[in-house]
Amino acid sequence: MKKTEKICYMLAGVCLILGALMLTVYTAVRFTGFLFCCAAAALMVFALLIRWKERHRWALWARRMLLALLAAGFAFFAVLEVRVISWARTDTETPVTAVIVLGAGVNGTVPSLSLQVRLEAALAYVQDKPDIPIIVSGSRGQGEDISEARCMADWLIGRGIEPERIWLEEQADNTQENIGYSLAMLAERGMDPAAAIAVVTSDYHLCRASMYMTGNMVPVAAALPVRYLPLTVNYYIREAFGVAEAIVFR
Repeated sequence: MKKTEKICYMLAGVCLILGALMLTVYTAVRFTGFLFCCAAAALMVFALLIRWKERHRWALWARRMLLALLAAGFAFFAVLEVRVISWARTDTETPVTAVIVLGAGVNGTVPSLSLQVRLEAALAYVQDKPDIPIIVSGSRGQGEDISEARCMADWLIGRGIEPERIWLEEQADNTQENIGYSLAMLAERGMDPAAAIAVVTSDYHLCRASMYMTGNMVPVAAALPVRYLPLTVNYYIREAFGVAEAIVFR
């Protein structure tokens, strides 16, 4: 067995162990665990192609093709990740006419961690903007006792936001619908959906949200605390694939 082949098998073993742990123990980062398992499979295939290249001519070309595909895939992923990271910011300078808060999971009637940080970011952002409406967008998902919009409205009202400022959009099931239905609500109420509108969502999610905005989107990033760094890294990695899907199927 050649040295390169041994290294491939060793790396594949490490990736497989890490992937299995993430899929079965630390399930919050299971997407990254799935990618580790895919990397393990690719490394094992590469090792087999190294072994077969002297006996089968096609193995040499297959190995080159695999390397080319992996290089192209990493390059595409890097471009998308840079785009995701570039949107992960808060613009506090641009005046806005409305705020849209995108929903996330609800545990019964309580905001999930992701939704909690979005609400905290929204609350901080609107403190010095008492005259603009706040659209909270999100339907009721599986395992949720109330809609995400209702949960967000209750949370904001409980912290001093006037109920009349909050508009509930309770039909959206995904990011595209969150943006689309919220803009339609603004238009129905006589506001310009192409005006500067703040969108509050998780920092890693702002890039994908921007793809569905028809006007000037003002980003407001909601970041998880530093202690959740592994979870944040997992979300950023996953989001690059989400952006790719949005580009292809938009």
